[in-house]
Amino acid sequence: MKYITTILRLFIMLIVLGGCAASREKMSDIPGKDTSGKSVQGSVKIRPSGSFEECIELRPGLVFDYEFDASDYVNFNIHYHAASGLYYPVDKKGVGFLKGTLDPATHSFYAEEQENYCLMWENLNDERVEVSYKGAFRKK
Repeated sequence: MKYITTILRLFIMLIVLGGCAASREKMSDIPGKDTSGKSVQGSVKIRPSGSFEECIELRPGLVFDYEFDASDYVNFNIHYHAASGLYYPVDKKGVGFLKGTLDPATHSFYAEEQENYCLMWENLNDERVEVSYKGAFRKK
């Protein structure tokens, strides 16, 4: 009986996680293609003390306009990994919504080879938080 309960719980978790993944569109594109005009949007529920990350490829000559709205306060950042370390072009603490533009050319620490950025939300609360987000690539 104990094993059946464990298997049932795992099955339910997979269904819930699958539903979250299905409710959002990935920010991916085909290498070498022009991504200007492409957009992404989604909605995700983040467990207490959990986080959610969505990564994008931001090609030279493009900027990324983003915005989100959360059901409660979250920490939000946009970061990237480079050979010399981890960098945070955007790092906001305790925000319920935000709108901005990510332009790699404005960051003094931008590495030319770095085009992969991750948007990350961290839940600060004891309850689940729902985050709805959208973003679009455009030419400068």
